[in-house]
Amino acid sequence: MLVDSHTHLLMLDVPPEEAVREAAEAGVGALVNIGTGVEDSREGARLASRMPNVYSAAGIHPHNAGEHSTAALETLAELAAGPEVVALGEVGLDYYRDRWPREVQRTLFEEVVSLADSLRMPLVIHSREAFDDTMDVLKAARGPVVLHCFEGGEHEIREASERGYYLGLAGNVTYKNSETARHLHLIDPERLLVETDAPYLSPQPVRGRPNAPKNVIHTARFVAGRLGVREEELAALTARNARDVFRLPLEL
Repeated sequence: MLVDSHTHLLMLDVPPEEAVREAAEAGVGALVNIGTGVEDSREGARLASRMPNVYSAAGIHPHNAGEHSTAALETLAELAAGPEVVALGEVGLDYYRDRWPREVQRTLFEEVVSLADSLRMPLVIHSREAFDDTMDVLKAARGPVVLHCFEGGEHEIREASERGYYLGLAGNVTYKNSETARHLHLIDPERLLVETDAPYLSPQPVRGRPNAPKNVIHTARFVAGRLGVREEELAALTARNARDVFRLPLEL
């Protein structure tokens, strides 16, 4: 069984129910839907509460950093109290798009890290062209950290590994110029996750089409091949890691 550890069911061009059904048919037994804003997180929690094997995270993406307020953080805390919400995120820094001033992004990020510590919740991190600053903020994190859509090289992998962070590999690891793909052997197997980030970052075999949770099988197959392990072994390993970091009630 595979777990898509990072997907956006509310952004797909098909109903969530259809996407989850197709994923299950492909061998994806559980999914973690990720929030990108207050309303998106609220709807994601509702979705997870009514769909078996779907869990959710509540967060504010750095693209939406303007939503940051005391009320917004209180809402995230309220959502995190529900059993269907298994993490806070995604949150972090994005210096590629820079849609909000960096100090605004960082203030939000720091406050969600503090909130996660107080609630003892895992963090799902978005970091694009901001690795050093991201790692600086995360010095304050006391709980599990997932670096989603990880695309670093040897230096970044070693630093993340030293801190015990989980690394989520999405479809972009299958692209021919992926620096991460060249250093997969350096990743601690016990901290490896696979994800889609659907509807974004379709893996190479379906590149050019909107991504979907079912396509995590392509990323998992690629990673297994590069590591020289059986696909079933990689699936079991990453599913167990997802269960552990998000405390999912899965029987594996």
